Order: sequence, then C-alpha cells, then structure tokens
Amino acid sequence: MKLIKLVLPFIIITVSALTLSTFSVSAQAASDGSLVAKGAKLYSENCGRCHNPRPAEEYTKREWSVVMPHMRAKAHMTGKEALAVEAFLASTLTADIRDDDHSSTQDKPQRTGEELVTVFGCQGCHIIKGEGGTLGPQLDTTVADKGVKFVIRKLLEPTFNNAASAMPRYPMSTADKQAIVDYLKSE
Repeated sequence: MKLIKLVLPFIIITVSALTLSTFSVSAQAASDGSLVAKGAKLYSENCGRCHNPRPAEEYTKREWSVVMPHMRAKAHMTGKEALAVEAFLASTLTADIRDDDHSSTQDKPQRTGEELVTVFGCQGCHIIKGEGGTLGPQLDTTVADKGVKFVIRKLLEPTFNNAASAMPRYPMSTADKQAIVDYLKSE
C-alpha cells in the first residue's frame, strides 16, 4: 500500500507530462508553413469524411492532444500526417487570436497575401487559383461576388455568417487581412 502511494504520483505526473507534450511538440511545427498547409488539407480531407470538422478553437491544446490519437487511428493517418494536422491546429490556437487587431505588428516583416494563404493553410479547405481542398468554398471570385468588407469580416469572425463554419480564426493584423484580400482579387 505504501509503495502504491509512493509510485502513483510519479505515474500520474509522467502520464500527464506525456499527454501535454504530445501536442506541445507538434506546436513547435506550427511555424512551418508547408507543414501547416499539408495539415490543413489533411484536416479538411479526413475530418470532413465522417463528420463536420470542428473549428480548432472549439478545443484547447490539451483536449486536442486527447482527440488526435483517437482520430488518427479512425482516419488511418500516419504519424507524419497526424503531426501535420496538429501543426495546423496549433497554428490557430494562439493567445493572439482573441485580441488580434490590437496585436502589435511592429518588428514583424510584412508578408504577402500569397505567403499568408500558404502559412495559414487556406488551400487545405479552399480552392484558390485552381488548387486546394473542397471543404470550404472556392475563393477565386469571393471578393468580386461578396465584397472586400465581407472577406475582411470573415477573416476576423469566421462564423459570422455560418455558425457551423469550421474555418479557424487566425492571428493576423489588419495589414495581413488586406494582403489576403489583395491576393484573392489578383488574377
């Protein structure tokens, strides 16, 4: 009995650390734009096959670390594919998301709309310039059809016009949003 009291806390701490590190290791990959884009595409293709994909912010990183191994097995994903999906999810789960427009853009290099679309993995769910996934709508004519204000608002509040939207809310400045709009307008 005394041995159990001594060993049990160690086991609990070890299991908790492994569970937490499962997602945090993947979170380091969130800055790899190509991995995030691959993860977005896998998320779109795999999660949308069986159910409506959940918006990333619906769960915490810790909750995703529990969901991912289960869903990886159900979707028959490899470890590398699961890592890519976790990188995509982690890229959307930052503290900046809630106060995005108040975040400082000083000392941050300005990225082009094309770079932002790649970094955020937009083509995992959307067709843009003939390439991408089909979970979300094609975006080539969205600015012309719905207007700049609609697109800016959709980037700021992805569920404003569709409460079931799986589109994540990304941390981006006003300049980033405008760069994406400009990229979508260009031919």
